[in-house]
Amino acid sequence: MKEILLSNALGGIIIGILTSCPMGPVGVLCIRRTLHRGRQAGLITGIGAALSDVTYAALVYLGVGLLLDLIKTYEQTLTLLGSLIILLFGAFLYFSPPHYDTKDSEQANHFSQWKMLLSSYVLTFSNPLIVFFFIAFFGRYQFVHDAPYYWLVFAYSMIFILLGALIWWMGITWLISHFRSKMSLASMRLFNRIVALFFVAGAIGGVISFLFSH
Repeated sequence: MKEILLSNALGGIIIGILTSCPMGPVGVLCIRRTLHRGRQAGLITGIGAALSDVTYAALVYLGVGLLLDLIKTYEQTLTLLGSLIILLFGAFLYFSPPHYDTKDSEQANHFSQWKMLLSSYVLTFSNPLIVFFFIAFFGRYQFVHDAPYYWLVFAYSMIFILLGALIWWMGITWLISHFRSKMSLASMRLFNRIVALFFVAGAIGGVISFLFSH
């Protein structure tokens, strides 16, 4: 049990960070709000995105939990498939330029904190493709276990995914607020490519692990 809790704590933080770091529409929205309204506004935007990610993570975890017997039977194959999906996403992220289509009105000077939170939650939740992302990560890192106290492990795992996401958003808003003069589409594209290379490296590691296991 202790090994499962430790594994899911570390894995949850990693998954939370990796699902948050690509600079898609929500990342751009966070940057905009940090630049125009301050770090607090950017952080609230990130919290909304993090809560949306955890909602999807919970749905995927519970859905995958219903298939634990199948997962145990094809554990290595699912690890390989998850690695390949992450590899494809990394390649897509590397070649896809960021854009400013965030659907956020910069004219809203009295945009309340709750509205900022809700808007980033909805914007993140409007992308159901993240489901496949979590499936890939859960398979790659063997995150779902048929352990005693299943619901306790589930809640514990979601907390650490949320923690990982919050670590990311706190870090990125701090960087933006300190280096606001250097933010541009070019710098975001470079950042996306660096992140993509981490995805690719992790996916290749999973493929190599699968090959060695056979």
